[in-house]
Amino acid sequence: MLLAPRPVEVGTAVVSVGPIAESVADQGYARVREAYVIAAPVSGRLERIALHVGDRVVAGQTVVARIAPASADLLDPRTRAQAQATVAAAQAAVGAAAAQQEQLAAESRKADADLRRVRTLAEKGYAANQALDAAEAQARAARAAVRAAAAQLAVRRSELTAARSALLGPEADGGGAVPVTSPSSGYVTRVLQESERTVAMGAPLVEIGDQSGLEAAVEFLTQDAVRIREGMPAEIFDWGGEGTIPAVVRRVEPQAFTKVSALGVEEQRVLVLLQFAGDPAGWARLGPGYRVWGRVILRREPKAVKAPLGALVREGGRWAVFRAEGGRARLTVVEVGAMTDKEAEIRKGLKAGERVVVFPSDKVGDGVRLRDRGE
Repeated sequence: MLLAPRPVEVGTAVVSVGPIAESVADQGYARVREAYVIAAPVSGRLERIALHVGDRVVAGQTVVARIAPASADLLDPRTRAQAQATVAAAQAAVGAAAAQQEQLAAESRKADADLRRVRTLAEKGYAANQALDAAEAQARAARAAVRAAAAQLAVRRSELTAARSALLGPEADGGGAVPVTSPSSGYVTRVLQESERTVAMGAPLVEIGDQSGLEAAVEFLTQDAVRIREGMPAEIFDWGGEGTIPAVVRRVEPQAFTKVSALGVEEQRVLVLLQFAGDPAGWARLGPGYRVWGRVILRREPKAVKAPLGALVREGGRWAVFRAEGGRARLTVVEVGAMTDKEAEIRKGLKAGERVVVFPSDKVGDGVRLRDRGE
């Protein structure tokens, strides 16, 4: 008896029955599902944007930017001289058109006077009807010439206005600014053009996001992603706040991509989008770009036989545990189902109520005498 080996002191746990969930988890980031990039509707001079990241905006009410007409370019001496010469030519053309209109107006008045005299003579029988018709035709032609001269004068005046506009420089007032309102309610996520500058139509100005539509983009390994389906329950954890955020799988992107891990290993990953669920107040402090962890629940078992994860050991490429039976360790091969960070589902090999060795040392082997630390 003096040479008999001493019992190995171990910790044990009882195999229990309870709920367990099979899941896969990985790291990702939060993002806004629906983001609106507000672009410049017209070209012009953008006034400095007063909004900052995080400011709330209301659809159709909040003015996110103002765009005024662009200022004219500076004129070099040669260009200014050419513009001044064009203005002088246009002024001369206006004077010539006005003089021609006066001449034709005088001729029209003379034709009207001749028509009145011929009509009087015709009424008394001293002028032929043919002479009256000729006088009426001449009067109508004279009046039409006056109208044509007036139109020509208007054309020359418009050309003068256009020539003078070429002389306008940056000092000219471009008119009022065009307000640009937000198309959606939410908050500002990015200010793409903050300072005053000239922008072209379609230039991005501000990005608006709605925090109620926040989701997580999690990069899962392809071997995990093939088990994920849209609509599966999920949760967001280790996001910096208290508790977990309920979510649901919105989309599993069909195209994988290659990513190099921190250890320099190339991995094939798939982007899985988890839509947040529940009250948005629960993740009010979470914003786009924040790092989060996402877990997708693949299967739930309400009444599973469970053993501590630390009781599992590898035996010939299979999972096994050391049962504490009659004061000795009995190596037992088991079939494992779902595994969490604390416990594992035992499908075969164990029954509820049996005791297993937790975190067995290298001294523990099949048939070795045991002494429970808790006894």
